[in-house]
Amino acid sequence: MLLMLASVASALARGSGHFTTKGDCLLDANGKKFVIVGMNNPHAWFGERAYQALDYIQETGSNTIRIVWQTSGKDAELERIISRCIELKMVPMVELHDVTGNTSKDRLVAMAQWYSRPERVAMLKKYEKYLLLNIANEWGDNAMTSQYWLDAYKAAVSVMRDAGYLATLVVDAPGWGQNIAPFLEKGQELIDSDPMNNILLSVHMYGSWNSPEKIEKDLKSAKEKKLPLIVGEFGYNYKDGDNNLGCKADHKTILSTCAALGYGYMPWSWTGNNRENQWLDIVDPSDWKTLTWWGNEVVNGKYGITASARRCRVFGKK
Repeated sequence: MLLMLASVASALARGSGHFTTKGDCLLDANGKKFVIVGMNNPHAWFGERAYQALDYIQETGSNTIRIVWQTSGKDAELERIISRCIELKMVPMVELHDVTGNTSKDRLVAMAQWYSRPERVAMLKKYEKYLLLNIANEWGDNAMTSQYWLDAYKAAVSVMRDAGYLATLVVDAPGWGQNIAPFLEKGQELIDSDPMNNILLSVHMYGSWNSPEKIEKDLKSAKEKKLPLIVGEFGYNYKDGDNNLGCKADHKTILSTCAALGYGYMPWSWTGNNRENQWLDIVDPSDWKTLTWWGNEVVNGKYGITASARRCRVFGKK
């Protein structure tokens, strides 16, 4: 831990050189405010098709790619994806999908340990100026308490900081990503426990967000607490909630509220959903580039990606 604190002090002395959070804001490596307006892309399951789709995603104006990944993936391929995102001037956010809905603290810590293997640290640190690390996708079920969530993530964050990571760590809510209560109750405590004070909280909005009033109320509560937060995934009201996720989320309220509060967002997902959830495909799965109705809403809507996204200034002025 002494080595970690010395590393932190050294980083602060020479300027961050990586993403940081300050209050409710995310700052890039140059200390400039950055609002994530990007896309989830299923690299873990679709290999070359997802890689080629990066060019089309860049054309929407997306400024961030949430790289859906798994521990079984090859490091060389992950590095190729990260490098391509940077070439296209989109911020890469790596996330691990292995423990979705899992409740074991040990399994969550195992995700942090995957990031922390020396050869992986050496690879990822090369890109730390541009990189965000989403420790685990949707770890935690609907019964998980705020205290258990906090204690488990304290342990996971400690593993990653001890490995030498300085950049912003992205932490999902429990309840399959949808329970914002632990953020509102314990989010600041988690941030304060991090030697870097550099945590970005990510809530997902599907079936648990069936009320526009809840969307506005809870996001405003997070803002009042000055919590750094994004809506890392969200869907919409498909067939009046008659769908696999029971989702009646009002995406227009999500988009407008994020815009009003200065919070980022990332709709789910470019494509790659199974038949039961194909309504969430942003583009037609037959060609991976033609916008669906959902895609047109989140890309071309009033508060959509094209209107809202601004390139991260770490890549230079747009």
